[in-house]
Amino acid sequence: MRWLTDFIFRVRALLGGRSFERDLESEFAFHLEMETQKLMEQGMPHERARQEARRRFGSDVRERERAREAWGLGWIRDLQADTRQALRQFRKHPGFAFISVLTLALGIGATVALFSVVQGIMLRPLPFPDEDRVVVFWSQFDWRGVEFDFAKERVNAYQDLAAYTDLTAPLRTESGSILLINAGASAELFDVLSVPPLLGRTFAPGEDRPGAEPVIVLSHGLWQQEFGGDLGVLGQRVVMDGVSTTVIGVMPPGFFFPTPEYRAWRPLMLDPATQDYRGNGYLALVGRVRPAVTTGALEADVQSLATALGERFTYPEAWDKSQGAHVISIREYLLGDVRPAILLLLGAVTLLLLMSCANAAALTLARTTDRTGEMSVRVALGAGRGRIARQVLTESLVLAIVAAVVGAVLAVVLFDLLVASLPLEGGYAAVLSLSWTVFAAAFGLALVVGIAVAAVPVRELLRGKLENVKSERSETGLARGTGRAHATLVAAEVLLAVLLVAGAALLIRSVANLRALELGLEPEGVVAITLFAAEEEMSEVERESFFWEVAQRASQLPGVRAAGTINRLPIRDGGWQGSVGIESRPDLAFPQAPNSYYRMIAPGYFQAMGIELRMGRVFDERDREGALPVAIVSESFARRMWPGQDPIGQRINGAFDDDDGWRTVVGVVEETRLVSMTGENPLVMYVPQGQAPFPGVSQVLVLEGDANPTSLVPTARRLVRELNERAVVAQVQTMDEVVTTAMAEPLRLRFFLMLFAGLGLVLGTVGVYGVVSYAVTRRQAEYGIRMALGATAGHVLREVVRRGMVPVTMGVTGGVVITVILSRAVGGFLYEVAPTDPVSLGLAAVVLLLSGVVAAVLPAWRAGRVSPVDVLRSE
Repeated sequence: MRWLTDFIFRVRALLGGRSFERDLESEFAFHLEMETQKLMEQGMPHERARQEARRRFGSDVRERERAREAWGLGWIRDLQADTRQALRQFRKHPGFAFISVLTLALGIGATVALFSVVQGIMLRPLPFPDEDRVVVFWSQFDWRGVEFDFAKERVNAYQDLAAYTDLTAPLRTESGSILLINAGASAELFDVLSVPPLLGRTFAPGEDRPGAEPVIVLSHGLWQQEFGGDLGVLGQRVVMDGVSTTVIGVMPPGFFFPTPEYRAWRPLMLDPATQDYRGNGYLALVGRVRPAVTTGALEADVQSLATALGERFTYPEAWDKSQGAHVISIREYLLGDVRPAILLLLGAVTLLLLMSCANAAALTLARTTDRTGEMSVRVALGAGRGRIARQVLTESLVLAIVAAVVGAVLAVVLFDLLVASLPLEGGYAAVLSLSWTVFAAAFGLALVVGIAVAAVPVRELLRGKLENVKSERSETGLARGTGRAHATLVAAEVLLAVLLVAGAALLIRSVANLRALELGLEPEGVVAITLFAAEEEMSEVERESFFWEVAQRASQLPGVRAAGTINRLPIRDGGWQGSVGIESRPDLAFPQAPNSYYRMIAPGYFQAMGIELRMGRVFDERDREGALPVAIVSESFARRMWPGQDPIGQRINGAFDDDDGWRTVVGVVEETRLVSMTGENPLVMYVPQGQAPFPGVSQVLVLEGDANPTSLVPTARRLVRELNERAVVAQVQTMDEVVTTAMAEPLRLRFFLMLFAGLGLVLGTVGVYGVVSYAVTRRQAEYGIRMALGATAGHVLREVVRRGMVPVTMGVTGGVVITVILSRAVGGFLYEVAPTDPVSLGLAAVVLLLSGVVAAVLPAWRAGRVSPVDVLRSE
């Protein structure tokens, strides 16, 4: 146990340093006194005996150092001394310390905060075991119930196969009603995910079939928020979508599927007797692969299923499940859209961190060079190059650790803002948080940064180049010694800044192109109010009457110029699509029938949205049940179905109409962005709400107002309550917000890249200023002599700027080349802008060159004002 005794002794010596020093002093005094007494006993006088005792004892300083070395704490005490010296240097030069700490803190803080997001979304395991065995089938949300049952009987590589779909329905509890995003799933879902409940049970076989009692499984968050974490929640009855439903289970904390915004799960109702079971594709299939199944066997099983589907069912070309069969991992399915954006931002932050390191290294190198006089004195007093290099390394580490503390504080303060600004959907923002590992990463990163920052000056010290730097007055200037390293660091900074500025410029141009798109509607002054009426709350007749009356009465509200309803809002909502029949085009009969979106609207909708009529007429009061069935089509619909012909009077049959329910085309409206801001517009057919085959459970009321559109919302809410209290206002958005949300990803990426590019410009400018200022200081005497010999201030200014721009030009050139090489990384985020767009690259190059000139002018102007008399006098 000798090692334990030594360890305890060293800990005591470290923690009780003053006490041990006093003991050491007492021990030395005791030995000195004993030797003195011994000499006095031999007849030597007291003073002479004391002097002889000191001589025999030797240097007490050296002996004390030997004693301290015996304690095994010499390196710790040296570290403490170096740290105190570093702090004194920072207090002596606060400007250098402030800029260096702020530079590193910004880089470390941004890196730590964004890495927390990456860790929470991309690296953290999904909340179910063996996620690599969970896959999702092709054609998501297009599978019919009959196809799901068919597939279950014919897949062999899966131990479980489940289906689910998105649902939104009102949940009524004792505390009130909320609109709940939930999943309708087959009974096998939780077997596929292999996650047991925290309380109760999950779905039992048969609970997704006719005759089963309605049940629901709650998420942990919903249980806590709406039921107060009541352990007696099992067996309680709640009204879900107007139906009395029994709570049978609660899932554990942290579990979600498919995304964190889903707060409950209900069994599907797979009834072969219904039209939905055979005619409506709305399901996604997810399966758990059997253990030890190879990739080849899995692919063969999927292709076999696709072949069987093609033999059993007849598909239109647009929805042919027998083609393109594949499965994707659950992680790619859930996070595929988020991953590229986060990786792009992480790359940008990494560039910013590298710039921070390069800038701090350049400042440290310049500061170390300025201290050559101090270092020469220390060498003369016996310090070796290694000892001085250790001091520089300690100062860099202390600087980096202080920056890490400040950066961690910045990460905590700005984390929520960062998460809110990222293109995160599906509720993932709610599951992200900073943890202790982030702070550990910050300090680990600080150590790496500190070593990297000190690498250049330590290297120069160990090679002996800093000792004579002040004597270097040659014409080569920055081409020697530390000047070359300094200039290289600045060139690297500028190179990285070009990457950031070019990326920001590309996204700025891309967003400008998106904003310039012709939407086919006028979003200004329009508010969209989503209304929800559950089937169990209202009969079909009641819902039809309610939606019709809402549209009519809303147009009479104060401040409303036009009002109408539609089943799915443009740009924001998808769905409601299928094959359409064209009477005059027998060549397009099923299964070659084209696909079209199906939109049910009330008169006034086109006027409220600013959608122009191109041909024919719009719907009016006469287009009700019992009248001639009519439809209006989009321009692309008319152009593709009847090229060179008059579309008015043609007859079509929509996916949701009866097979013999032909509609006469009475109008053509302008092309409208229906489901996204980019890509080719799909075909669209509009039918009057009064002639719709069924009213649906939700409609979107659109109001065009004279002033701020949100001011219309309170009166619209009162109208809805007045007409039917069972209806729910599910969502309120202005059309401007809808358009902005559709561009959320490029807008947010633009914001962050502009921020990082701005920081990069600042860092690059500071670096250029530092290197030119450093060069001016080193060559101040030379400039004074040259001006004494007749050189003008303008000549000196031009030369200094020219020399200072050398690393800037090199960095800009290298940055443009690397940007072209890495251009594919941002290609997926751009719209109608090439990743190698010369305007963006040229803008980045010009901005960096101008910044370099601005940064070089100030020290150059100082060089031009050097007094030859003062310089010669100092020499």
